Amino acid sequence: MSHGDDVVLVALAGAYRLGAFLTAARALGRTVTVLTDATVPLGEAVHTVSLTAPESLASVATRFRRPVGAVVGVDGAALEAAAVLAELLGLDANLVTAVRAATHKDAQRRLVAELTQVAQPPFAVVPLGIDAGRAALDVGLPAVVKPVSLQASCGVVRVADPLDARAAAHLARSLAGGDGPVLVERFVPGGEVAVEGLLDHGELHVLAIFDKPDAPQGPTFPETMLVTPSTLAPDAQRRLATDATAVCRAIGLRHGPVHLEFRIDPRGTPVFLELAARTIGGRCASMLHFGAGTTLEELVLRQALGLPFDPRRDGGAVGVWMVPVPATGTVTGIDGVDRARRVPGVAEVVIDVVVGERVEALPRSGRYLGFVFARGEHPDEVAAALHKAAGELAVSTG
Repeated sequence: MSHGDDVVLVALAGAYRLGAFLTAARALGRTVTVLTDATVPLGEAVHTVSLTAPESLASVATRFRRPVGAVVGVDGAALEAAAVLAELLGLDANLVTAVRAATHKDAQRRLVAELTQVAQPPFAVVPLGIDAGRAALDVGLPAVVKPVSLQASCGVVRVADPLDARAAAHLARSLAGGDGPVLVERFVPGGEVAVEGLLDHGELHVLAIFDKPDAPQGPTFPETMLVTPSTLAPDAQRRLATDATAVCRAIGLRHGPVHLEFRIDPRGTPVFLELAARTIGGRCASMLHFGAGTTLEELVLRQALGLPFDPRRDGGAVGVWMVPVPATGTVTGIDGVDRARRVPGVAEVVIDVVVGERVEALPRSGRYLGFVFARGEHPDEVAAALHKAAGELAVSTG
């Protein structure tokens, strides 16, 4: 139950989505306070806090003079801090323990294994000092080694033998900035889909199921293309919704956005990969609109505030291609942007880098150089437009 009208947004200072959430809150006529990790000029009330020390938020909670109706974490790094603040303010939100589990892939694997019948790969949680090579042999090769806490496929590597697994575990730990465990799991071949959902008092509203026509098979796993509606059979989509609901319940999530990834194995079985207790990343949310043009951000705020919301997506097929970093280095050229924009069906091309900028490729960085959006009557038409635009656009590094 909402306690007031004000909205608190918790985000990293450079978060892609902060502006969109601010716009959505203003459209709802809400007063907004932003909690962030650096001083930023937003034209709103801003408190600078440490997002990695949620206990420091106790003092922040006493600063609000008007009742707060919702606290929303805008990006992955802000989710636990947002949950802590919501709990301090007595809001009807996810438990901190559930959000903490959702931000750790090892916890997800254990809870799903213990509490559901959802298919997932054989896995091992490997602490420092235990041989990741042996673990890879135990779960079955080829295997995937990943950090337990990073996002956007950062540090995720497919390995073919124990030696590769040991090297990948060392890289995963170094990128995560610590000596914690890594996750080793059997690689699942096949296609991949993503489920975008919104939880309301434990009920999962599936907002979109995205096909990934170019699902990566390793050694790294960049997001490439997402297209909705899915072309999976209705029975397969219903099973995905059922499995996604079971995963959310096992982790303990009851409110707010979720984004889940599944592989579809050669037998057609959905295999759970991982969950994020947030909306789809980057600029991708801009392609989704619901009931009378409502944005995804407004939908999330409506749920958090206890307002009515319509989870039905507006008609038509939409998709996005995320422009990958071709190789670590300095951007030396950006070519074909205008040609990509002229491809029939392409709605927008956004490039987020400039010539001379230093970029890093996976597995060390999960950044994308830009986004190409397309619309059409059928998913195949959208995928074709995105493939053609991708062939026109070239970003070179040196």
